[in-house]
Amino acid sequence: MGQYFKAVNLDRKEVVCPWCMGGVAKLWEWAANPWGAVFTLLLRKSDGSGGGDFFGYRKGFDEGSPLRPGKHPIVGRWAGERVVLVGDYDSSKLFDKSESFRNITKELVEVWNDFIEIPEKKLKYNPDCSCQTKD
Repeated sequence: MGQYFKAVNLDRKEVVCPWCMGGVAKLWEWAANPWGAVFTLLLRKSDGSGGGDFFGYRKGFDEGSPLRPGKHPIVGRWAGERVVLVGDYDSSKLFDKSESFRNITKELVEVWNDFIEIPEKKLKYNPDCSCQTKD
């Protein structure tokens, strides 16, 4: 066994579930795999842009196009907020309490996969995750 972790935003009452991203949840697994890198999108803070940057625009829109939508709301969503990777052994019981929080994993996976062009670094959303099948 071992301790499992999930990402929780205390201010927004949101959660990112590693199992919903097709991943696993031990701390070193968050650190060593693509789902741990999703914080680059969630915590991005800049109103400038440069090569390799990303705002979450949908593919197929030219940067100068008037049809291009605005920044995707997932990009930078957690910047400046209280965010933790909380373990299921933690005495706060936040791991369990977060089951009632809004799960943003599906939206995050979609935007991540638009951002990352390397096939083996893409994430696969798991709609059958146990946290998605609550009554």
